Amino acid sequence: MVNLDDLLGYNRLDCPITLNPQVASFDDVAIHAILRQRLTKSTVEKRLRYARFMENHQVPVDFRNPSHVNFIRHMDYREQIEHVGQSALSHEWKTMKMFLKAYGIPLTDWSYKPPPCPHAKARIIPNPNIVHKMVHHKYCKDEYENALIQYTLMHTFMIGWRNPSETCVMTVDDVKLDEGILVITEPKKSGSSRVIMPEKPVMLGKTRKSFKNWIEKWRPRVANQHSGNALYLRPDGRPIEISQYRMFITRHVRTVFPEYQPYVSRHWCAIGRLIKTKLETKNFDIYDVKDWLGHEEIQTTMTYVRDAKQYLQIAPYDWFRFILKRR
Repeated sequence: MVNLDDLLGYNRLDCPITLNPQVASFDDVAIHAILRQRLTKSTVEKRLRYARFMENHQVPVDFRNPSHVNFIRHMDYREQIEHVGQSALSHEWKTMKMFLKAYGIPLTDWSYKPPPCPHAKARIIPNPNIVHKMVHHKYCKDEYENALIQYTLMHTFMIGWRNPSETCVMTVDDVKLDEGILVITEPKKSGSSRVIMPEKPVMLGKTRKSFKNWIEKWRPRVANQHSGNALYLRPDGRPIEISQYRMFITRHVRTVFPEYQPYVSRHWCAIGRLIKTKLETKNFDIYDVKDWLGHEEIQTTMTYVRDAKQYLQIAPYDWFRFILKRR
């Protein structure tokens, strides 16, 4: 597969207006999606993963000879037989549309509507006691692998970045230890960035799972010529990627918290920071939390207030100070 980072210098004049589906590769579609459809790199990578799945499915989608009937049969099977949710169906439809646009096939000829979004469900997040246990649990015999899981958990719960997309693009240079700030790149927002100032123990704590300890003590153990400047490295020294993060981290952490998904740390942080502002100012400071999490709309932040009110009754204290406690 083409390295999508290489497209930054690609000549738009060399990119066809439309592609021939019978000869175009997935790489060709990726180039078209970025240059012609102006989709972000992370979005294209996600849709290519769906496309490979759809192509190799029991009821496969033929991307070389696109057929509306073929596609609908696949989607019907996914919904009726496999009982997949609205989100997966919606992603597969967006994937198909990316290919259709690349092929110059009018979307008006392809009628499909995913099922409606389900009603919002209550967010189930681990209480601070469970997070403290997750951060200190021994997951592996290998010291580095164990540290990788513990440190990424500590950082994702404390920072609340979009996990794993923002986690996996972090670099050592994004961690400004002297200034006490983190520069967070946002793949979801076309590579824009935001700056936050985490608690000092998170950045510099000598006896905590701090960024300083990770960068100076653990990362150098495996860093090699393949590492680049990535903040989090696999045991072989290569940068940890999104798909690997999901498989590696999630599999281990579910032994402690079975409901764990990478994004639960962001929900936890949002609710925890709202509770923190309530304790400090007697009000839920949604604008402070909005800026911290990088929400585009204040309404997104407000959806966490109801949960914060409920969890405040269960754990009415500073969650972040609690999980920073020594074991």
